[in-house]
Amino acid sequence: MRKLLSLALFFTTLNIYAVAPSVEGLFRNPNSQDLDGNLIVLKAMIEREATEEEYFKPSFYKFIFSIEAEQRVKFLQVEYSEGKMSNDEVVSTLFLNNFFPKVKNDELIERSLFYSLLTMYGLNSSEAISSILKRYSMNYISNKDSLNKEKLDLFDKYKKYLTAVKENEDIKEELTSPLEGEDEEAKKKIQEIRSSSMYSENKALKLVKEGRNFFLNLDLGGVSAKFTNEEHRLVRMKVSKGTSDVESFFSDYILFNGRHELPKHIMIKDQSNINYNVRFLGLSIFNNTGDDLAKRALRYKKIEEENLAKNPKKDLMSQEEPVANAKGQKLITQKPVLVY
Repeated sequence: MRKLLSLALFFTTLNIYAVAPSVEGLFRNPNSQDLDGNLIVLKAMIEREATEEEYFKPSFYKFIFSIEAEQRVKFLQVEYSEGKMSNDEVVSTLFLNNFFPKVKNDELIERSLFYSLLTMYGLNSSEAISSILKRYSMNYISNKDSLNKEKLDLFDKYKKYLTAVKENEDIKEELTSPLEGEDEEAKKKIQEIRSSSMYSENKALKLVKEGRNFFLNLDLGGVSAKFTNEEHRLVRMKVSKGTSDVESFFSDYILFNGRHELPKHIMIKDQSNINYNVRFLGLSIFNNTGDDLAKRALRYKKIEEENLAKNPKKDLMSQEEPVANAKGQKLITQKPVLVY
């Protein structure tokens, strides 16, 4: 028991001095509670911003994630024509047996970012966004690469010491704990290591004051972001590729189910300076005890095909001229560039 307490104390020492958040940690939706299920359902509305000549029909989506063995994620996307999201409104479906490779290899920044944000807020995961940071920034260093090697080495020696003593109590008199040191100089060095941060200093992350509020500003050269100081909520993010930028803004953070926090509204400006408004409509988390996601995807695909048979899509070339509203704007039905 004493050895377990010693190891717990060492872990506590590791954490006390690792106060500054890591970049990966900031992109894990840190103000939200851990997932309590393996089937996550996000509902959202996406609407392209109107112009003087045109306004755009909003699209409604259900994004379903299934966390499988070894953290592999299956994904099902269902598009609806209306906000009721009933079966007779299903217009398209997409199933991915392995979600992350698809998103990480997507060359369209705004689309890759959108799905990365879905996993950040739906799965509390920074895996997809980290791939964006690696691809488009110049100064991103992962948690793994920024770990304090001396501190890890000290912890590893201490763990081996506790294991050896547990297996043979008599050997304790012959060994010196790696946390104690054999002389004053060694003790001083050990204390310095224990008091040091778990991660190397991140110069890309700075605390700034704007008016009466403080924010964490992240500048990785190619990717920048702003977070609230206390809650670490993402407020703004910009990804640059050459002369093109994709910007996103986040507001109205709320608890959708009393435990998991999302921004109610996200605005994403694509590389053509077109604004898309994303509004989260719901978040549900379950422990899946029924069919796996592949079987559910087949059922949704069947519904999609039945709806298409009832209402065949017209040839785009034969569509009538869109009717203008009172403002003279024409209604356009168009798939958002953010989604597959």
